[in-house]
Amino acid sequence: MDEFAGMQGAGSIQQMNLDDVSPATRLLEKRRQMFEVQEALETQKEEFARREELFKRREEQLRKQDLELQQQLIRFNKFLQENDSKTARAEKKATEEIKLREQKEKEIQELTQHLRELTVNKDDMKAVLDKNLVYEKYLLSVLEESDDFVEINDLLKRHLTLKAHHKDLQRRAAEVVALNDRYRTELQQYTKEGQDTKLKGHNEIAVLQKSLESTQLQSHVAGGSRERMLEESAERVLEFGKCGMAITNLYERCRAKSKVKQPYSTDHHEQLKVLQDFVMDLSFIVQKGRQASMKLEGMPSTAKQQ
Repeated sequence: MDEFAGMQGAGSIQQMNLDDVSPATRLLEKRRQMFEVQEALETQKEEFARREELFKRREEQLRKQDLELQQQLIRFNKFLQENDSKTARAEKKATEEIKLREQKEKEIQELTQHLRELTVNKDDMKAVLDKNLVYEKYLLSVLEESDDFVEINDLLKRHLTLKAHHKDLQRRAAEVVALNDRYRTELQQYTKEGQDTKLKGHNEIAVLQKSLESTQLQSHVAGGSRERMLEESAERVLEFGKCGMAITNLYERCRAKSKVKQPYSTDHHEQLKVLQDFVMDLSFIVQKGRQASMKLEGMPSTAKQQ
């Protein structure tokens, strides 16, 4: 590029000098310049191709290095994974071994405890055996003294039979006692119910006796009240008759003195109405007479004489 620029600068200088030459010379000069430019371009193309090849080789080298780095990284990751896997397997194995050891230790403790229990049980059974040897000696002495039993088992069976009979007798005795208690309880209950019934009967008799006395008393009181009511009723009838006779007497007198002729009635209400009308008329007449008398008293003496 620098050479091409230099050539262009030289060409421009020569262009200024070729203005004074002939056209053929200028054409030749132009061709020469074009040839030089072409050569410069070819040189640049070769340089570009060389550099491009160099860049390609460099790129290929870098690609190979990158692939190698990737492969190394893959191998390293694989190594790490294998290492982690081995570590995990080792830890798992160690954990399993620890669990197995703890389980074995627990089994050892359980077996040791079981051995202790068996030892204690053995000692207890030995003590029981030593204790039962006394009974065995006693049973052997019984067999020597008795002709009914040959072996200890026969004696034990007889003992079991007698024990069963004894339990049966105890059960029957308990049933008899329970039955006796039940009968005693029922007898007490029946006795109590009889006493309660007797007491209830006495109470009912007393209540009925009181009710009878109260009824008799009420009957006497009711008899006296009825007599008083009859007497009062007779007195009221007598008074009513007297009042009726008085009303009838007054009615007849008013009817005789009244100038208004009315039909005769035996109803006391009608008679009282007639008496009321007669009294009102009489009161009106008396009032009018008093008013007239008062007017006469207020007039002069000459007027009275006239």
